[in-house]
Amino acid sequence: QVIDRLLKPRGWKPPVPRQFFLDCNEIADLCDNAERIFSGEPTVLQLRAPIKIFGDLHGQFGDLMRLFDEYGSPSTAGDIAYIDYLFLGDYVDRGQHSLETITLLLALKVQHPYQVHLIRGNHEASDINALFGFRIECVERMGERDGIWVWQRINRLFNWLPLAALIEKKIICMHGGIGRSINHVEQIENIQRPIAMEAGSVVLMDLLWSDPTENDSVEGLRPNARGPGLVTFGPDRVMEFCNNNDLQLIVRAHECVMDGFERFAQGHLITLFSATNYCG
Repeated sequence: QVIDRLLKPRGWKPPVPRQFFLDCNEIADLCDNAERIFSGEPTVLQLRAPIKIFGDLHGQFGDLMRLFDEYGSPSTAGDIAYIDYLFLGDYVDRGQHSLETITLLLALKVQHPYQVHLIRGNHEASDINALFGFRIECVERMGERDGIWVWQRINRLFNWLPLAALIEKKIICMHGGIGRSINHVEQIENIQRPIAMEAGSVVLMDLLWSDPTENDSVEGLRPNARGPGLVTFGPDRVMEFCNNNDLQLIVRAHECVMDGFERFAQGHLITLFSATNYCG
C-alpha cells in the first residue's frame, strides 16, 4: 500500500488536505517489519557495487521523487534487480513531508531488504527531531495522541539503524565523518545497537556530527560551529584514516553543498546532499 501510494516519480503531488494516509497500526506494522531486518544487519554494512548513494533528504519528498525519475527507481519496473540503493541518513526534519519520506524508505527496505540500505543520520534521534519539525509534523498530520505515538515508535526504530557501509571494502559511507576519535572501521563495528543518541560515545557523535574543515589547506582538528565538543577534521585525518583501513574514499552527507556534490582531501572524501533549495 505504501509503495503503491507513494512511489510515483513523475506523478506524486503533495497531499491536500495534509492528513497522513496511514494510521497507527499500519505504521506500527511497517516499523516492526523493518526493525526485524535492521536488527539482523551489522552496524557496518558490507555492500557490493554498483550502488546509488543519496545524501540528506530532510523530508523533501518531492526531491526524492525527482531523483528516482532522473536516475532510476527502486521498483521491479526500474533498476532494483541490478543496482543497490544506499541512503546516508537525515530522512526527517525541516521539510514538509518527513512521514512520506521515512515510510516509503522503510517500505522499500521491507520489500527489497538486500538491495535497499539505510544508515543513520544525526536527525534520526528524538532529542533532535523533537525540535526541527518531525514531531510537529506527526502531530499536525495525525492528531496529538496518534502523532506522538508514531513519532516515538519511529524513533525507537531509528536506534536500530546501521551506522556505516563499506562498498567493496574500498569505500566507506557514513553520515557525518571521522572526527577526532575514529581511526579504524572496527571502532564503528563495535558499537552495539539499539543505541539512543544521548547514550552514545564520542565515536557515535563524531560519526553522526563531524564535518571536514572548510578546505584542503586547513589540516588537523578544529572546533565545529555546530556545538561544543564537536570538531571538523582536515585532509590529513582523511588520508590517515584511509591508509589505516586500506580505503580509497569516504562518502558522507550532513552538509548542504551547493551543487549537491563536493570533493575534499584531493578527492578522497565526497560530500553528498540531496535536498534542493534547502531551507530557502
